[in-house]
Amino acid sequence: MKRVITALLILFGATNLIAQHHTDSLHTSRQSDTTIRRTLGKDLRFGHFEFHTRSFLMGTVNRGVLSDYSTMAVGAGLGYYSPSWKGFHVGLSGFFVFQVFQDNIYEKDPVTGKSNRYEILMFDINDYHNTHDLDRLEELFISYENKGFTAILGRQKFESPLLNGQDNRMRPNVFSGISLNYKVKNWEFLANWFNQVTIRGTVDWYSIQSSLGVYSTGRNPLESTESYKGNIHSYGIGVTGVKHQTKNWKNQIWNYNADNIFNTTFARSEYAFTKKNWRFLTGIEGFYETPLNNGGNADQTKTYLLKNERAFGAGARLGFKVKGHQLTFNYLGISNIGRFLFPREWGREQFFASLPRERFEGAGDVNALTVKYRYTIPKKNFYVELGANYTDNIQYTDIDLNKYGLTSYYHFTGTLDYKFKGYLDGLELKFLAVHKRATDPDNLPDKYRINKVEMWNLNFVIDYWF
Repeated sequence: MKRVITALLILFGATNLIAQHHTDSLHTSRQSDTTIRRTLGKDLRFGHFEFHTRSFLMGTVNRGVLSDYSTMAVGAGLGYYSPSWKGFHVGLSGFFVFQVFQDNIYEKDPVTGKSNRYEILMFDINDYHNTHDLDRLEELFISYENKGFTAILGRQKFESPLLNGQDNRMRPNVFSGISLNYKVKNWEFLANWFNQVTIRGTVDWYSIQSSLGVYSTGRNPLESTESYKGNIHSYGIGVTGVKHQTKNWKNQIWNYNADNIFNTTFARSEYAFTKKNWRFLTGIEGFYETPLNNGGNADQTKTYLLKNERAFGAGARLGFKVKGHQLTFNYLGISNIGRFLFPREWGREQFFASLPRERFEGAGDVNALTVKYRYTIPKKNFYVELGANYTDNIQYTDIDLNKYGLTSYYHFTGTLDYKFKGYLDGLELKFLAVHKRATDPDNLPDKYRINKVEMWNLNFVIDYWF
């Protein structure tokens, strides 16, 4: 906490210096015979400061006698991003979180023995007793920009379809390493190497190999009591990508090479065309995954991905936009030759069929259909989004293709989002309601029900950037 407070004091002091600098500049401008010497210190005062406060109220209601949960967190953060000096920039940011209240989130359910799933990630899953000193120094990098080329070295935010910030709690994932990006005309080329990550729901930094197993490891397909936690050796993950975009086409391909663990390729192509006032949307996507060097450990009871395991999936989208309305029909299928695995500590998959508060990761032999509707009022900075999904999973008792024991289910979401203008510009309110229901609820054991299906999850978030 002390290091973040120190950073805040330094940056607030710098803000005062900026104000003083502008006052001095007005006085100096009246003296035509005075020359102002440019210095690094003076230039740094004109960097970009970003202030962010967030409050987050979340609650989960489970069926019957199963435990219910609720909590509220508040936090604030400060970032500084310097102006350019011969193409070079520096940036740093930090954030601290306080727990306002909590109900039941640290207690195991007395019926099933299961732990809380959603609310606990608002704080530090490694230290339940820490409710008021949750602070992280997040970004800390130096970058260089020149004619479409950007290089970033250090701790940085990163977004891609599989590895990303998964920023739907108080704090996102942040990665440490090097990123290279080059944009030319309609093309963008990316090459990244990350060897550390600070994970949503934690305050610590982890090496890539030690980050696996911070979240639940699920069930071992070999019926062993061993898991991959603490048993994986990896130097890091390389992420390469190519994007191409025109008026109607949007294409991207990504490769994730987790050293000594797995290699995953993801590709997506979207085409949209306009006819009268209607904008028609189409898209296809797919991924293929294969293990590297026995999937992380020669001892298959301690590996992340079985050495003979493969995963393949494909998705599609069809929809339209007209006068602020957007309706899409989305599909995802995952083959039965293996589980789709990507560490939940590193991000949340962003498939066409994805909806908040559930994932397809950890499963094989899946068919999912999702309908999404969005209504946007641009002039009022308001949108409402509804989602309805049916996911057909293999039997929840199948440990070969169902890592987390998730039954087939229906999934419904509703989102309201409003961004203020004028005097309250920067203030955003968001409400998210989620309901999941098993396709066969009456014959489902409670341990496969709690926090997965037959439940509601409600969220109210207030963000303010200034």
